[in-house]
Amino acid sequence: MNLIAVLISVSAVAASSLFAVHQLRSMRRSNETLVAIELLTRECRTTEFLESEEFVVNELRKHSPEGGIGALPADARRHVSRIGLYYGSLGFLAVFGGIQEKMVVSLMPWRARRSWFALEPYIMVERTLRSPTHFAYFEHLVCMIAEADLAEIHEGLRLRKIGARSAEFKRQFLARPGQAGQARLAEGTAEPNPPAPQKRQEAAP
Repeated sequence: MNLIAVLISVSAVAASSLFAVHQLRSMRRSNETLVAIELLTRECRTTEFLESEEFVVNELRKHSPEGGIGALPADARRHVSRIGLYYGSLGFLAVFGGIQEKMVVSLMPWRARRSWFALEPYIMVERTLRSPTHFAYFEHLVCMIAEADLAEIHEGLRLRKIGARSAEFKRQFLARPGQAGQARLAEGTAEPNPPAPQKRQEAAP
């Protein structure tokens, strides 16, 4: 009886441990989802972020990088900080496991690299004059993107592609209820402007 009691106790402890591990994994996935929604979809679409991105990519070059980021005018520093801190946050979370690397790397590789190359001259001077690790996590993110094989990542995620089925998908879309006429137009089986029906003349009494 004592042996049975011990076995039951051990089984209960094991079950509780497995449940706790499952809960921790679920919480981590939930946190990753919240971070992805906030950083990867919301923040980078706000008007403020888009304005800062536009400034960094197209207007920042009008200011000399000689004094680093700290020597820029206040408005320019604000735009630079918004972009640098945003991508730096993504790099930080990727390093410490707060978000999956594949999620960060595959979503916005072009935008991150474009912003980095626009900021790089100013960051390098800033590191020389003030902080040797300025925007280090941003740089790490860009290195991750450069080293990643996006085609392999997409293949591993099993992303679907239309490819040669584009015409078929287009016909299916146009053939939805209420769009049958558009489908016939796409296939060339209907006239673009069919003649209007003529009114039937009633016979005179």
